[in-house]
Amino acid sequence: MNPEEAPKTPPEETPPQSVESPPAHSPAPPDKPKSKSRPVKVYLTVLFCVALLLLLISFVMQQRNHLALQDLNDSISNTQEIADLQLENQRLQYELEDKQALEEQVQAQQKQVEALEWLRQIEAATRTSYTRARELVEAFEETGLESSLPTESVVEGADSPADTYRSIYAMLF
Repeated sequence: MNPEEAPKTPPEETPPQSVESPPAHSPAPPDKPKSKSRPVKVYLTVLFCVALLLLLISFVMQQRNHLALQDLNDSISNTQEIADLQLENQRLQYELEDKQALEEQVQAQQKQVEALEWLRQIEAATRTSYTRARELVEAFEETGLESSLPTESVVEGADSPADTYRSIYAMLF
């Protein structure tokens, strides 16, 4: 092979030096980094505001629920107090009825004692003077106590006070 016959390679082309290539590490304009971090800051600010808004809404709802529960508790305690007062009222009404019944019994027994005292005086007067006995019988009937005389005797086999009065009345009139 002849050096002349050897394939010829084209001469290496070198780029023209007239074209300036940008420097490898050129400083970025100051607006570019700010523009990349600005949306992140806005996003974080919006998230923070939304979080605060949610906290505020949560607080308001909690306060409303707290007030509603407090009103409900007050209502329940008032209802319980009303129920207690109604029970106390009913108990006092029963006591009042019992007291009135006892007072009626006392009055009935007092009338009975008074009627028995009249009967004793009438019996004593029949032994001494019929006219005095008649006066006592008339006064006794004016009081209306003859119905208060017991119809049963406390002594077995003896006449009841009402029967005794009827026999004295029959004897005098």
